[in-house]
Parts: sequence; structure tokens; C-alpha cells
Amino acid sequence: MQIRCYHCGMNFTLRKEEALFVLEALEESGSTHYDARCTRCRHANRISLEQLRRIAPSPQPEDQSEEEG
Repeated sequence: MQIRCYHCGMNFTLRKEEALFVLEALEESGSTHYDARCTRCRHANRISLEQLRRIAPSPQPEDQSEEEG
């Protein structure tokens, strides 16, 4: 996920694996947003749970052919 810093305007990336980890932690704690720090100026940029849910990899369905065989 590409994020543009609201303070300095620099683009930085939030990886899908990191987004999934953060999403799980936020759902457990009941928080509504994640503060992603800019890699240049260290300013906190709020990312909502909805944005994180959109980029997180969807859960893989279990392979049912193993259960049949």
C-alpha cells in the first residue's frame, strides 16, 4: 500500500504482511486506526481499519480435496 505523508509529502510503502499483522492487532485491541510513521520525517499518518482490510490478503480457503481422499 502506497502512503503519502501528510506532513512532508513523501511516498512510502506498507507491505501486505505488515498490514495483516497490524490489522489483527488492532482488531484484538479494539482500536480504529493505525499510525504509520513516515520514513523521512517520522510524522504519524493515520490509516483506518477499512483501508487496512482492503489491502490485507484474503484468507485462503482450505483445500477440500485432501478431506475427500
